[in-house]
Amino acid sequence: MKKKRIFPLLLMIGLLAVDQISKYFFYDQELWSSSSFLEPFLNTGISRGIAMPQLLIIGIAFFCVLLFVYVYHKSYLTLWEVSLFMAGTIGNLIDRCFLGGVRDFVALGNFPIFNMADAFLTAAVILLCIREFLLLQRRKKRVS
Repeated sequence: MKKKRIFPLLLMIGLLAVDQISKYFFYDQELWSSSSFLEPFLNTGISRGIAMPQLLIIGIAFFCVLLFVYVYHKSYLTLWEVSLFMAGTIGNLIDRCFLGGVRDFVALGNFPIFNMADAFLTAAVILLCIREFLLLQRRKKRVS
């Protein structure tokens, strides 16, 4: 297997392990009882608990995994972006398939409760936006 394919896979597996281990310790083991920012919650919906059929959510997640692999191989995503997208999507997909919802546990003020997989997805979107913004700036400089 090429090095280009192995590193994102290893990175994704490592991030996925961080997600699943953090959910185990901070959601399942009740270590949260002494912390003010950990609040376990099983989210059976999508963002902010919006209700949606589980099979539809799972189908969309599987489609996204295939889409992320495709766009990475077409060089539309960097290895960091694809690894974060995949780890976040698969991390929450594992919960949905086996638990019927996603284990969220980080509660920061009025912000919705989230988990590491959600943080990975957010980081991937931020990286993608920054990269696209920088590319747009370079194109504007070339045209000027």
